[in-house]
Amino acid sequence: MWQRALVSLLLLAGSAQAQYKWTGPEGQTGYGDQAPRDATNIERMGTSTPSAQADDALGQLPYEVRRAAKDFPVVLYSQVNCAICDDGRAFLKARAIPFSERTIATAEDIAAFRQLGGGEQLPAIAVGRRIVRGYEPSAWGEALTDAGYPQGVSLPKNWQWPAAKPLAPVAPPAAPATEESTDAQR
Repeated sequence: MWQRALVSLLLLAGSAQAQYKWTGPEGQTGYGDQAPRDATNIERMGTSTPSAQADDALGQLPYEVRRAAKDFPVVLYSQVNCAICDDGRAFLKARAIPFSERTIATAEDIAAFRQLGGGEQLPAIAVGRRIVRGYEPSAWGEALTDAGYPQGVSLPKNWQWPAAKPLAPVAPPAAPATEESTDAQR
């Protein structure tokens, strides 16, 4: 039994994935486990960011689920109109797993997903820093159990999973061209 626990811990420790996005000193975008000291605009990727609202939501959960969610937050990476992604989402909800969802739809999302170590296969889940690619109920269940998520526990009746968000930040719309900028281009 202790050997399985040791192997699980080693797998979790060895599965370190990129968790941050930042802007480097020359304006380039970077991804990794740690941002360089001279980086700016550091953003945590793939997991829900701590906030008072998220803490309040976690406070409603049964103790075992709350503890696992705090130490090993779950993120579902999915696509729109993807039946197997729907199956994965239903699996997490049936198992009463609080999770956030990030959609992969744009080139920026794909690049960010690859940088996180997600590769090409969707859906995928991150359980803490461990990423499980493709929907395989037994593999997802094992990752959740290893992280301490109990089975057979119900979430509060008023529990709502947050809406899915794009993985990469949505770029602001480009400013409309003015006559001056049009004249300068001629």
